[in-house]
Amino acid sequence: MTDFNPINKIWTEKYRPKDVTEIVGDFRNNVLNILNTPNQIPHLLLHSKSPGTGKTSLAKIIIKTLGSDYLIINSSDDRKIDTVRGKVKEFAETQSTTPGVRRVIFLDEIDGMLKASQEALRNIMETYASNVLFILTCNSINKIHEAIISRCLAIEFQHPKKDEIKEYLIKICKSEKLEYSDDGIKEIISKHYPNIRNCVIALQKLKLDNLKVSPEHVSAFNPLFEKLWNTIHTDKDWKSVRQTILSTNLNAREFNKYLWNKAIELDNIKLIQLTCQNELHMSYGADANIMLTTSLIEMIK
Repeated sequence: MTDFNPINKIWTEKYRPKDVTEIVGDFRNNVLNILNTPNQIPHLLLHSKSPGTGKTSLAKIIIKTLGSDYLIINSSDDRKIDTVRGKVKEFAETQSTTPGVRRVIFLDEIDGMLKASQEALRNIMETYASNVLFILTCNSINKIHEAIISRCLAIEFQHPKKDEIKEYLIKICKSEKLEYSDDGIKEIISKHYPNIRNCVIALQKLKLDNLKVSPEHVSAFNPLFEKLWNTIHTDKDWKSVRQTILSTNLNAREFNKYLWNKAIELDNIKLIQLTCQNELHMSYGADANIMLTTSLIEMIK
């Protein structure tokens, strides 16, 4: 068996918490209390305004702890009503392979699910509650049907304490023999807080570049910006980018500057003009999200 090479495995998966006690956040005790009575766990809605705070990790831990049959669906990618009436309902109707243990249906990013799909889902959640536990995650709880919210125990992922994130990142550095400084760790947290996932990605990038975790080496690298740029430049899917901008806490002005740098790098005159126009209007007080999402249509042409 070969030694671990960081290029062959993503650290966000390698260091994904495997137990509730490893999750960063002050909601741990509440979740542990819930798991003490597995047959009485209500449907769960895990929500936060920011991505990368541990919602998906916690959902997977609960599934593993319960030892349940499970179905996992990313509701943003598979959000049609046929999915609810087909996959979800069929799974909910089928009895568990482990007597006395409810099945689990995990709908990740349910705020991306269509309204009609959510309306179909609420009846299934009520009808098959004795056989199935639903775990839902979202970043925008205001996009969730009120009837679904009322059927769930909502757990909000507040911004985690920076000291806890620091301990978590230092643990990874020690495990990977990645040289670090206290100020370097703080700089990573400052740039990516409260997104823990992006903090870990930043650590792995430094490891791959053979750099110490120090303030001068912590770049402004933002994996979400990279992903959105590919969606604009390659996929030309402005609707997907618009949805991300409007549904997360992404800093539109910083992303506009990122696009400007890309435009300079590629010598793209049109994109340079668009990003400069956005910056001008933003500096005059225009809503950054509106300006950026409006210009996306022109960017992909």
